Amino acid sequence: PRAPMTAPSGICADMRFSKEPGEPMDLRHYNSIGQISQALSLHANEAFDELNSQEKGITEVLFKAITEKSDKSQGTRRPTKIGVIAELAEVPEKQVIDVIEKFREAGRSFLMPSYSVALNSESIIEISHESLMRIWTRLSTWVDEEFESARMYKRVSDASAMYQIGKTSLWRPPDLQLALNWQKKQNPTRPWAQRYDIAFERAIVFLDTSRITFEAELKNQEMLQRRMLRRARVTNIVLGIALLVSIGFFFYGLINNIRMKKEQQSAIIARDIAQQQTKLAVEQKIKADEATKIAQDKTRELEAKEVELLRALNDTRLAKDYALAQAKEAIRQEKLALASSEKEKAANEVAQIQTSKANENFERANSLYYLTVAQSLEAKSEGIDEQQLAGLTSMQGYLFHTKYGGKQYDPYVFRGLYYSLAKLSGYNYNAVKVPGGFKNKMFALAVSQTTDKFFTTGNDGRIMQGNFIDLTSQTPFYENKGHTNRVLALSINEKHLVNGSDSSQLEIFNLESPTKEPVIVKGHRGSISDIKFLPDNSGFISASTDRTLRFTDQVTGKSKMILTLPYDLKSIDISSDGEWIAGASTSGKLVLINAKDYSYKEIADEPSTRILSVAFHPTKSNLIAYGVEVIGENRNVTRGVVKILDKFTQKIKELSGHKAGVTDIEFSPDGKLLASAGLDRKLQMWVVDHEEDLPIVMDNNNGNVPGEFHCRHSTCYSIMSYCITSH
Repeated sequence: PRAPMTAPSGICADMRFSKEPGEPMDLRHYNSIGQISQALSLHANEAFDELNSQEKGITEVLFKAITEKSDKSQGTRRPTKIGVIAELAEVPEKQVIDVIEKFREAGRSFLMPSYSVALNSESIIEISHESLMRIWTRLSTWVDEEFESARMYKRVSDASAMYQIGKTSLWRPPDLQLALNWQKKQNPTRPWAQRYDIAFERAIVFLDTSRITFEAELKNQEMLQRRMLRRARVTNIVLGIALLVSIGFFFYGLINNIRMKKEQQSAIIARDIAQQQTKLAVEQKIKADEATKIAQDKTRELEAKEVELLRALNDTRLAKDYALAQAKEAIRQEKLALASSEKEKAANEVAQIQTSKANENFERANSLYYLTVAQSLEAKSEGIDEQQLAGLTSMQGYLFHTKYGGKQYDPYVFRGLYYSLAKLSGYNYNAVKVPGGFKNKMFALAVSQTTDKFFTTGNDGRIMQGNFIDLTSQTPFYENKGHTNRVLALSINEKHLVNGSDSSQLEIFNLESPTKEPVIVKGHRGSISDIKFLPDNSGFISASTDRTLRFTDQVTGKSKMILTLPYDLKSIDISSDGEWIAGASTSGKLVLINAKDYSYKEIADEPSTRILSVAFHPTKSNLIAYGVEVIGENRNVTRGVVKILDKFTQKIKELSGHKAGVTDIEFSPDGKLLASAGLDRKLQMWVVDHEEDLPIVMDNNNGNVPGEFHCRHSTCYSIMSYCITSH
């Protein structure tokens, strides 16, 4: 039985608001609120507007599922189970039930059963009355859209059935274009389609075949047009060359004629010039004779002047001798004066030294005071919620820190400035948005040392290129379907990119020919755990869970196994001179391998830890940093530690701060800085020669952070790829 369509309580309230106080309520007030039909529509829209964007999408699928429109344009009910609706909406049944409750709660009777009946996956949902499809404007639109979509699907399905038995041909425009537009807009799914016709795959294959065939015909027409255009161009070129040759002969004769006339005129002009030059030569001779007479008169005057100069020089010499005598007397008098004031000067110098020391102590104390004030301002700025005030506070602290000679890498100043910038620009101000979004976690990162490019990849197998300066990204240029990408490595000359995945294969990309298929390298029998290029760019070393290391030439793709170990290596690194390979094992062992004869020795054995990362110092190959995960008595992770080992002295420095395993460590190219990234979603950076100082901490990451350093001139960038799942 149909439930009665009760008038919403809001109708009476609207009528009361539309009349004057004390005025009786009549038909005029009822008409002013749009009568019962518009009131019901407004009431349904109120329920719809209370939903969020996802719930609104579920609502549209719900009402399209429980209503339908016949060929006679008459709307009818279509009772449907909640499980079927959830499958159509591709959401959990709980979310569908939450949406249904909004439309059948107390005071609303748009859906059946009533709100007193508990719902489950087998509950059948239907609208309370067909008139709702006419009264509620939004539902009427949905019903029409569903009817048109279903009619287009049935047309495609019928055409595919006829095509299958040979009674019709593939579609062409405009039918094909209409069908493709419908497919792009509606994005039909199997559960939706089977409500109208079970042959969903046959219909989609028919539509794709029609599109591919039509595109092939267009390509053939384009090729034919290009061929005809090429022939016309060749003919035009031949005729043009012949025309140019004819024009060339014409201009050659014309130029020769003009040149002969110009040479004749030049000869006449040269004769006139010669006559003029002869006349000028005679005039110049007369002027030269007059100049000779004047020069003789000047010579006599100069001789008289020379006598006067000699007399003046003698007078000057006498004056000089007198001045020297006076200077000697002045020096003698000065020595007497200096002797009498030496004691006074000594006392003044002692006083000046004491004053200078006092000034230096004052300046030092003043600097320490303002540096303390700077750290206090930076710490306060973190707790200030008002964006502008937080930014001004941190900037004042930075100005004090810079003016009074603070340390270059001060953690308080960094945190204050970083979080103030994050408050002003948003915590994702330095994030790169990936086209289409990654479907799962991002595991690997490779950064160019000569340009602003970087490459990253992850669990969905796609490799993407971006720019870390202007924070842009490009469409992924390769997709490794069916496998998770684990490692990326960029060659030294940055002409090749190597990808390692769970498939045990290596893929080498030629970046000078990005559209070319990658070179596949086989040999490993397990997933790839790490890849490092040799410093001379002769090839790269790869480590795998099959406990082997392999050397591969990135140009030829030739590969060979160089070492088998009793355990697999989680991370490897190569020294800057190319003579040593360091390997980190989750069994707690740190291995040093000779890159010439591939002999190895264990330089650290820590059974209570898991060594997850390793890195050589770029300028001091005797220093090896490695990141560990400390395991407690109950096999629980207690903390993460970065250790720096001197392989000559066997001394170890420990850098703490992580609360979980350290998955990646990187030195800056000059070796002055060391960065670590951990499973605690924290990135820390130390000054290597001042490990006693507090590290710079970046802890607002929303995922595990594999990192890499990139420095250019005096500026360093820390590129981080967050391991997050996008939605």
